[in-house]
This record gives sequence, structure tokens and C-alpha cells, in this order.
Amino acid sequence: MPVRIQVRGRNYQPAKRIKQKLKEEGKRLGRGFDKYVAEKIVETAKVAILEQRWTNKWQPLSPKYLEWKKKKGLDTRTLIATGQYLDSFKVYRSGNFYVAGVDKERIHYFEGKTVKMGDLAKWLEFGTRKMPPRPHWRPAFDYVSKNIRYFWDKFLKEKGRRW
Repeated sequence: MPVRIQVRGRNYQPAKRIKQKLKEEGKRLGRGFDKYVAEKIVETAKVAILEQRWTNKWQPLSPKYLEWKKKKGLDTRTLIATGQYLDSFKVYRSGNFYVAGVDKERIHYFEGKTVKMGDLAKWLEFGTRKMPPRPHWRPAFDYVSKNIRYFWDKFLKEKGRRW
């Protein structure tokens, strides 16, 4: 089952990169590896946000917004605030694909305002007219894709198999 990340109507499919990088090995990927890759993409994005690994690539929070977060007692790290967004990260099946992303229908609540997590994810990843983009899904996908051999070896070790 292939893995796909769907953002803004575009599909990113690491399986294509996997097969290119592993060539012959890619043809014999073990059962469950697609789901494992999707899980690693979610894990990579979540850890990178919690540890603020990509802040050098993100525009800093505006002083006004940072002050507002402090006043409300929210987490001052970028992309965290209430933690609801990170809690919505998951892997799910859509047709023949495993999707690494957020629970699109889950609602983010704060001070009486609501927004679907799927919309919030798009705004955070690509920005809006008023908010700069702070990509986290695409770098997570790129990291896992570039290190796919490492993840393949780790997957096999966890399954008790050798290549």
C-alpha cells in the first residue's frame, strides 16, 4: 500500500522516491513498510516542531503575537500554542494509501473560535496573506525520503528480519 501526503490538493508520494533510491530493493519492500514510513513522517514532523529544529528556516513569530501568546499563557514555541494541532497528527488510510497528516475533520477550539485541523495545517504549511509559511510536513517527508535506507534497515530490525 503506497504512502501519500496530501497538501493543498497535491499528492506527495515517497514510494516513488523509495523505489528510485532502492531500485531492486524497492520492488521487494516488506508488508507494513508503507505504514511504517508514514508513521516516521508524522514522528519526524512532531519531534521537529517540539524541538524547534526548523526555526532557522521559519520566519520568527511577530513580537505582537509572541506577547499575546505569553499573556494568554500559551506555549511560545512556533506551531505549538495550545498543543491541539500536534495532537491531531496521525496516520490513516485513504483508499490504497497511508496518509501522514492531521485529522482533517477534527476541530481546533480556542476562545470560542473553531477551525478544522485540515485548514489549519494548510495555513501553517503554506502561509496566508497575513501569516508566513512554516513548512513542517514537506521537510519531514524530505528527511524520511533521503534517509529511506536507514528506515528500511530499522524496519527490518524491528520485524526481526535481515535484508
